[in-house]
Amino acid sequence: MQVPNKKNLFFSFLFLASLAPMMAFSANQKELKTADSLFAIARYPEAQTLYKKNFSLSEKNGQALLLKLAFLAEKTNNYTDCLFYLSKLALVQPSRHLFEKMDKLAKEQNLSGYEFDDYNYFIIFYRKYGDYIPILLLTLGTYIVVIMVTKTRRKEPILQIHKISIIVYLLALLGILNVPSLYQTCIIVNENTFLRDEPSSAAGVVEKVGKGHKLTIIGSVDHWDRVIWNNRIVYIRKSDLWNI
Repeated sequence: MQVPNKKNLFFSFLFLASLAPMMAFSANQKELKTADSLFAIARYPEAQTLYKKNFSLSEKNGQALLLKLAFLAEKTNNYTDCLFYLSKLALVQPSRHLFEKMDKLAKEQNLSGYEFDDYNYFIIFYRKYGDYIPILLLTLGTYIVVIMVTKTRRKEPILQIHKISIIVYLLALLGILNVPSLYQTCIIVNENTFLRDEPSSAAGVVEKVGKGHKLTIIGSVDHWDRVIWNNRIVYIRKSDLWNI
């Protein structure tokens, strides 16, 4: 296992810090200021305790908080936590450099699920420009409706291109509305985690894996999540996962 030296960690943190403004977000700004002061004088364990106290698994966290937690986790060789915080950061500030950073770190630790592929590139694009896409679709839909209403009133035939356009428009709108629900990921946080072929403790074990792997969730049954592992659908206990 490759352990990065302090110099690499320092430059890694500087690189990540350039991706976001260093403004921490939390309900308790006083504790965060104290943590920032401790961080500045390299009292990392105490700073980490306060940062974690102000971190929420379910709510939106500040970019600076996520960056510092990722740095501290990497510094202590806790790669599961580091990749988790970086994955959280990718939700609010996605970038090619960030995905490549996660991919590199995961490869060094033999962890799967962080590969930078076309799908991840699409997610970057969607999260960066997702607010503009509905406006574009609304404009396109308005244009098509106006054309069709005008032609109907004039009793003119509707061109094939306009019929195709309305179908494409509806499909695109359906896809945009469903993208967030189709992209749900999680990280395994417990060692010796069992992947099973059915949502039951009595079901057969497909494989036993360690922590740190990133999975895509495609559904859930009671206390189990349905995930994809090596192109196969398996089940894993929710208690063994952190949702991103």
